[in-house]
Amino acid sequence: MKRTINWDLIETRDSIRQSAYDLARSGLCDGWQDVWRALRTRFSVDQLTVIFENPLCRLDIDQRCYRARNPGKVARDVQSDLDAIRQRASPLVISTKPPASDGHKRRSDRMANRIQTVLADGSECTAVELAERLGTSRNEILIAAREMLADGTLQVARYVASSCGGRGARVFVRTGATAPQGDAPGLHATWPQADSVVTEAFDAIARPR
Repeated sequence: MKRTINWDLIETRDSIRQSAYDLARSGLCDGWQDVWRALRTRFSVDQLTVIFENPLCRLDIDQRCYRARNPGKVARDVQSDLDAIRQRASPLVISTKPPASDGHKRRSDRMANRIQTVLADGSECTAVELAERLGTSRNEILIAAREMLADGTLQVARYVASSCGGRGARVFVRTGATAPQGDAPGLHATWPQADSVVTEAFDAIARPR
C-alpha cells in the first residue's frame, strides 16, 4: 500500500519552527519555555510537543534567544574565541602527518580552488551540481567544502527543500562574491538558518511515519 504524505502536517511543523525562530530572534523571550507559551495561542499542545520534545530543538531556540538578548556579549565572546584561535595557530608547527594525509590535503586544496573558480561569478550551487560541473563525486565536493566553510572562503546561502519531503540540500556560495544580475530571484526555497545537526533532527521529525 502506497504511503501518502500528510502535507498539512509538514506545513504545520514548518510553521511552528519558523514562528519559534522569529520569536527567539525578537529578543523578547528568555528561552524555549517563553517561546512555547507564546505559540500556545496558535498551536495545540500536541502539535508543539512534536517539535519541542527534541532536546536539540530546545537547545537551538535557547541559543537564539540568548544571542538576541545579549548581542554585545555574544560579539565579545566570538572575538575572544577568534583571538584564542589565532594565538594557538601562531607558533610554527612541524607536520607529523604521513605522506598519504599530505596527498589528501593537496587533493582537497586543488578541489577547493576549482570550486572557487566555478563560484567566482557569484553563482550558487549544491554539492551535486558542483560535482556534475567539475566531473567528480559529491563526496569529494563535500570534503573540500567542509574545509572551505571552516576557513571562511565558502558559506551556505540557503537550504533547498526536497521535493520528496526529505532532508534539504545546502546551497553553497563563495564568500564575498556578488550574484549575477541575471539570476532569477526565488530560485531556491529559503529555510531558517540553523546548525546542521539541528536541521537534520528537524527533518527526521517532519518525515511522515
